[in-house]
Amino acid sequence: MFRKLEFSNVTFQYKNKKILDNFNLTIKRDEKLAIVGSSGEGKTTLIRLLLRYISPHSGEIFVNKKSINEIEDWYKMIGVLSQRAHIFNRSIKDNLLVANPNAKEKDMYKALEMAGLKKFMETKTLDFVLGDEGKYISGGEKARIALARLLLRNPEIVILDEPLEGVDKLVEREVVENIKEFVKDKTLILISHRFSILSITDEFAVLENGKIVEKGKYDEHSENSLLKRFFKAEEELTKKFRKD
Repeated sequence: MFRKLEFSNVTFQYKNKKILDNFNLTIKRDEKLAIVGSSGEGKTTLIRLLLRYISPHSGEIFVNKKSINEIEDWYKMIGVLSQRAHIFNRSIKDNLLVANPNAKEKDMYKALEMAGLKKFMETKTLDFVLGDEGKYISGGEKARIALARLLLRNPEIVILDEPLEGVDKLVEREVVENIKEFVKDKTLILISHRFSILSITDEFAVLENGKIVEKGKYDEHSENSLLKRFFKAEEELTKKFRKD
């Protein structure tokens, strides 16, 4: 059972540029954390480190006080929705069974509906073939099938990297509420620029220059923090749009 994840003095660099610099972060079981930062600040690198695709140049990542490399069932604990989810040239059913070979059809339909694909499935069956890299469906539909796949996996730790990518604004609220219900008893790490999905987290960690510079609830962040500036810019843009 997952209890705690710790980044301890982690440094990762690419082409002599430090992406993460003496990075420290602790995430406990059931914590819901959004990681906020500008492009290129290392958010994607964090995910790749957690997936063990890459290793730190220095420092260590611990899971339950053990090195992440010593956790044999790590990939059973963790589930990731990334912006580049792979779609197989097979049926919808086959693409979902990859996540959970024991899933029943009713579970698949429920996951697809929770992912915002109810209308899409009105004209499709689970035997519909998606094509190579999902060429017979849109980018948004691919993202939502990947989300349905994650819902079926039902991991202890959920990592969402822009989970509303391609989700229609008309179903966005419903999808957000479904994700919120799904993660209520899970540990969540969220990376997103969509304000609606940020509402499902309890805390925000601001990533700047390869380090966490602030961590806490929204009201605990300074008025000049990247997080508050980020929200203010979005609010001003919305007001301008309404005026125009």
